[in-house]
Amino acid sequence: MSSPVNFRVSERDVYIIIDAGTSPSEVKAEQLQKAWQASDLSAAKLLDPQMMAQTAAKYAQHYSKDSTSSIPFQVTIAEIFDADLNLQVSDDDMIATVSAIVGYGGKALTQEVIIAKLKEKMVTSGIQRKAIDALVEHTNEAPPGAELSVTVAKGKHPINGSNAKFKPLAEDARKRVLRPQLRDDGTADMRDLGAQITVDPNQPLLQKVPPSKGRSGFTVFGQELGAVDGENRELKPGEGTCISKTDANMIVADRTGMPSFNDSSVQVDDVMQLNNVDISTGHVKFKGSVIVSGNVSEGMKITCSGDITVGGYVDSAELHADGNITVRKGCIGHLLNSGDNNEDADDWIPEVSTKLVAGGSIWCAYAQYSYLDAQNSVHTDKQLTHCHVITNGPVAIGGDGRNARGKLIGGTIETCDHIYCGQLGALAGTKTRIYWSLPPIDPQSLEHLNNMRGLLSKTMARAKTVQQGLEKCATLEDGPKKLEYQTKLKGELRKLKDRIASTRLSIDSVLDAFENHPVLRTMVSKEVFPGVLFIFKEKSLRIKEHRNGTMFLLQDKQLRVDSLV
Repeated sequence: MSSPVNFRVSERDVYIIIDAGTSPSEVKAEQLQKAWQASDLSAAKLLDPQMMAQTAAKYAQHYSKDSTSSIPFQVTIAEIFDADLNLQVSDDDMIATVSAIVGYGGKALTQEVIIAKLKEKMVTSGIQRKAIDALVEHTNEAPPGAELSVTVAKGKHPINGSNAKFKPLAEDARKRVLRPQLRDDGTADMRDLGAQITVDPNQPLLQKVPPSKGRSGFTVFGQELGAVDGENRELKPGEGTCISKTDANMIVADRTGMPSFNDSSVQVDDVMQLNNVDISTGHVKFKGSVIVSGNVSEGMKITCSGDITVGGYVDSAELHADGNITVRKGCIGHLLNSGDNNEDADDWIPEVSTKLVAGGSIWCAYAQYSYLDAQNSVHTDKQLTHCHVITNGPVAIGGDGRNARGKLIGGTIETCDHIYCGQLGALAGTKTRIYWSLPPIDPQSLEHLNNMRGLLSKTMARAKTVQQGLEKCATLEDGPKKLEYQTKLKGELRKLKDRIASTRLSIDSVLDAFENHPVLRTMVSKEVFPGVLFIFKEKSLRIKEHRNGTMFLLQDKQLRVDSLV
């Protein structure tokens, strides 16, 4: 016997049909629900969760009014919905996400539908095929109304190239002085610094690792994201060295002597070795490097074109080196004209008796009342006390970064780079001043800027000439020649305008780089005491309370304080 209850669909509406004359006892809500669940249309979305109870009530009311009607009872109970998808693209255009909702009795998503949606929204790059397959599977197998969100397209961030690097291929004399030789009984002989480090002609000294190219990226819309190539820097052969004849990226020795390294340069020096520098030796002035196994006494001066290495102390003396200066023990000085100094004044600069000036870097175990002027960096193992330090590079006391454990107490530091220490200032509130300045403009970047400005000037001049040619062309008689000239000149003018626009953008980006200086940090790993003063141009930051590990920043030309997490 056939059921008196049937279902049919018209477009997206689903109807229930009850045969005329059917007794209401045969169309209770439970019976309608069973019939609905058994039908092929049961995946459609009911208009109301209580739809079957409402339909049974309506039919009973209809039957009571006209039980003899020959017209079947019909009412809409559900609606069919296809699977739905929604596409969202991140603000940076690097991620495209699709949310798919399983339909109610309608069509599931297909690969073709999803890809067409992506194309409609101009998402063309970084398409994730597996994600599309997952969406298709979800809308075919998951229950109606279930939602799934997946990333269907990913952009690729550009990767900037690495800058040129320089790798020393011979031992650094500074490492030798920091590694005294052991006696037979196992104790260290602080005056025995081991055999002198020498190199022979044609011996490799410094290897250049060339810069790498940047790798461009793209957005999900296919827009290319440019990458910056690594900055190239040239090897700079110093005295006694030359570029290898077989490898343009290598410096080799040109004579026998001691190598002295300074970033992208190395030189081979003649070496003078002394036990001590005192009144018995007199002042030392030497073209090459100087090694003193003992001390440099009060009032003495050493001046050389290479490195200075001291195995002992520097006591109220002056050292001037075109290369690096290394002091195995300490630099000890005192204030000059101390009665005229006001150490508590904000702008006080100590005038001290010990002075070290290096064209490269300075290393020492500790320094007090000393003037340290190094082009590249200043490193001390333990402590800087009441010193005046000037450098374009970092100042590291007792290590680098968060591992620094040394103390910086009193004095004045002038740098355009980072400072690392474990303790800054002292419990007594000793005035400690840090002057920050912006890093100097890279000469190569400045040259690049000038070249681009020159190119812009020439391109604009050429564009003006082409524009004048177009104006003259307009006066010619109409004909094939006029059309040919106009087409050619318009094409060239269009390219020139594009070049002008791109060159201006490049100039703006270089100027922005000059203006947007890197963040400078003073990282104090343990504690900071009152009395510390940071100064940048007319801005200042005074520390008035004791602090634990702290990070001080010069960011966007503003002085800031942050916790050291």
